[in-house]
Parts: sequence; structure tokens; C-alpha cells
Amino acid sequence: MRLHFVLPQLEPCYGMERAAVLLMRSLRASGVEVSATVLSRGVPPGVDDLAVERLGVSSRLTRLVEAVAPLRRRLRALPAETVVVSSGLWATVPVGAALAGSGRDFVAWEHSVLPARLAVDRRVRVLARVARTAALRPRLVVAVSEGVARTVRGLAPGQPVTTIPNPLPVGEFVPPRPIGAGDVRLVTTGALRPLKNHGYALAALALLPERYRLTLAGDGEERDLLAGRARELGLARRVRFLGRIPDVGELLAEADALVHPSRAETFGLSLIEAAGAGVPVAALPVPALDELVPTLVPGALAVESTPRALADAVLAVTGEQRPSRADFEKAWRARSAALDPVEVSRRWVEATSR
Repeated sequence: MRLHFVLPQLEPCYGMERAAVLLMRSLRASGVEVSATVLSRGVPPGVDDLAVERLGVSSRLTRLVEAVAPLRRRLRALPAETVVVSSGLWATVPVGAALAGSGRDFVAWEHSVLPARLAVDRRVRVLARVARTAALRPRLVVAVSEGVARTVRGLAPGQPVTTIPNPLPVGEFVPPRPIGAGDVRLVTTGALRPLKNHGYALAALALLPERYRLTLAGDGEERDLLAGRARELGLARRVRFLGRIPDVGELLAEADALVHPSRAETFGLSLIEAAGAGVPVAALPVPALDELVPTLVPGALAVESTPRALADAVLAVTGEQRPSRADFEKAWRARSAALDPVEVSRRWVEATSR
């Protein structure tokens, strides 16, 4: 079997870019021939083991049009038995246009649509409407979470959809660490952009005792805004901005809890990473995350999407309701089963072979 992925980009290799690399490697290890075309930007170091080619179109919205002609030539030249997989709406629209009239179909790997994102991002709303066009529809959508699957079904009634989580190798069990008498070390990991809602993390910190400290790992358009907000709240001495870091492992190894204030998550990779490091999570009650916490990720979801409720969730996971070793062991076993690369690859092969 052969799968050819079409990816909007692979740089920087975080979030879903990283998930794409993990998925392709998992499939290849299971005997699937895997290749990929990247629409924009370069190919990051460390993925030389994968057959990835660059299309070289711009990263602007115009790439949706610019990519169609070169994609048409590339995809129609693939062997007939190759299953084409588009990654997210940014690839699904040009792939659908490139294959229209060719007699070939494709599978969409969807990780970009949730109600909250549709509400705040006009570009995603437009792409979702365009992707509903009959000529551009995939034969199957593989959603990374039930939250994404429900959204796709609502947007495109009758569209075949299946849910397969991202593969993630689960390492050795790491137990939770006790909290000392000094500072309580909170961290966030993620891009500093509006949908990630880091302002709520700052507002929640302002409601917590003085010994709570927050480190934000990540960069983005809201960094200056958030730094200013921290000063306004009198938190300058309690907040640290690290910028983008290549590996969050060392940061998590020193953390007492991960705070995740995002308004929307399609999968929640950063929560899985925290759980693997023995760090409980406090997050907002949004789709996809409610599938993780506490079954796969020990922690607490806020009772509502407010800074006060998020602060209460932080107090829960750093206080008397802190998840126990038994909670972490149970979640570790669940992750080992649900996210096992061999099992995820088997499900992909089964779904795309129909």
C-alpha cells in the first residue's frame, strides 16, 4: 500500500506538522510506502528519512490557487494505487481542485475545524464552505478527535468520517512529583496567538497565591500584548516568557502543572506531552480536550471558560485533588493502547483501503 500526503507546510515542525511526521514514520514502520508533497516553506532538518518534496508556493492565502496546477501534475503522475491524503483545509481545497475531473479521489486528514475556530477565523469558515463543494469533497475524512469529527459531520452532512487519533510513542512511565513548599511552577506551551488564549492564563495567575509562577514557552503575534498585560496585572515578577524552544522536555521536568487556556484544540498534543512527563493539566472545557482529561491525561477541566474557573482548576491539580500515581498509571496504560503507533497505523490502513 502507498499513501502520498499533501501538507500545507512542515516548518516550523510543531503541533500538526510534528504529528504528520510521526504519522508518516509510523505508517512506514508498518510496511506502508509513504511520500509527501509540502506546499509552502521548507523541509526541516531531521526528516531526511522521509520522501518529502517541496512545491515551493507562497504561504499566503493565494497558495490555494497557486498550488493547483503543479499539484495536478504531481498527483496525477502518481501510480494509480496510491492513496492521496490531504492534511487540513489548507491542503484539502487545492488537492480537491487538482484532482477534479481526473477520476481519482482522495482522503482528507482533518485537524483544523472546530466550532470555536470557525467562529473566530474567517479564512477557515470560507475554506470550510468551499470544501463542501461536491467536486472537491474527499471520499473519506479521517478526524484526529471526535470533536473534529462532529464538526465535519455538521458542516458536510453525509460525508463519511472516521476518527483516528494521532500516533504518539508512549515512553516509560513517569510518576507525578510532589509539590514543594516553595514556588508552584506553572507552564504553558504553544504559540502566542489569539485562539490559544494565553491572556486567560495570566488572568488566572492573578487570582492565585503569590507563590504561583508562570512560564510561557512559545512565540507569536501576541507576545508583546501578553507581556504588557502581565505588567498591567502586576505579574511581571511572576511571569517568564521563554520564546520558542526546540524541546519542552526540560521545562516539563521542572513543572508542577501545565495550564492550557486554549479556546479550541483539535487534538491536544501538548497535554499528552505533559502527561508523559508526570505533569497534571488544568485546561478549559473545550472539544477534544474533554476526550483527553482525565482518561488519557491526568488533570482537571475548568467548570466553565472563565479565568476564575481556570484558576480553580489549577488549585485542584496543585492541591489536595492533585492526581495520584495511580491516576497517572491508569492514564499511561490508556495512552499506550489508544496512541500506539502500530495500532494507529493499522486503523489508517484499514480505513483507507475500503
